[in-house]
Amino acid sequence: MCFTATLAVIKFIIGLLQDLDLCSIATYTFLLLAAKLQCVLGVRSDKISLERRSVLTAIFILISSVVYTGFMVRSLFSERTVSEYSLNYTLILALVSFTELGLAIAGLIQTRDKGLYFKNIKIINFGTALMAILTTQTALLEYNSTGGAYNSYTGIAIGVFLALSAIYILLSPKLSVNGREHNVFVLTEKDKNDLIKTDGKAELTLCKSKLYGTYVYEAELKNNVLDGKIVRRPAIWGSIPLPVKIICLILSEILIFVWLFGRIIYFFRTANLPYRLTRKLKSHGFELHSFSSSISKTSEPSADV
Repeated sequence: MCFTATLAVIKFIIGLLQDLDLCSIATYTFLLLAAKLQCVLGVRSDKISLERRSVLTAIFILISSVVYTGFMVRSLFSERTVSEYSLNYTLILALVSFTELGLAIAGLIQTRDKGLYFKNIKIINFGTALMAILTTQTALLEYNSTGGAYNSYTGIAIGVFLALSAIYILLSPKLSVNGREHNVFVLTEKDKNDLIKTDGKAELTLCKSKLYGTYVYEAELKNNVLDGKIVRRPAIWGSIPLPVKIICLILSEILIFVWLFGRIIYFFRTANLPYRLTRKLKSHGFELHSFSSSISKTSEPSADV
């Protein structure tokens, strides 16, 4: 965040000296940093609830989306290109944007599978990476050619993506599995239970997908208490041989749209899995028990509940 903030300040200064449009780029970068800051504060402190943090994060991303989309719509009707500026300015802009892209990619890797706040940071980093790619592309490709309309349309699409990301982050506390993996149930109606017959380990498949990963509820039934977690099994990508991965990357421009379409379907299939798990087990005589993250150590319900 400190490096990204420094780059945003550099953009703002260059904008004041060379091009005021660059000040707009710095502005929505600062807005995304403010959204990311809410996630960092959420990780370090629980003074504000996850739901409220999600609202604040979504607001900052949504404002950033409006600013970015407005900037791109304006550039669509502007006839200026990067070639109007000096070569040094173009190289500095490309260097700053490429550095920002590298930081965003590093953030995507570092926030993998660490909870809902980190997942939101990952979404913000992805949006930052998309904007950095477009800025770098504009600086490098338009210096000796004209592609303003194409870049503007791409930027508008990125702005729409940021708006959709804001909506997702707003709803994520109720839709995502992150932070809601641990679920404990109490068997209250034994005559309805034809799902798990005896004490011991149990496994319930909630969503099956070899390409994107299978969600499974791994639990153990003991003294009428079903204690377990929702886990995501590794997807097929991890088991693909390296040569095949390289071929997929080479064909990525073709396959990316197919992958994205399937990913959208997978998102709806995995929406609010804890609720679907609760509903499924309730039909088999289980009731969700109110628990904390350390219930198995401190407050395990007894068979008399």
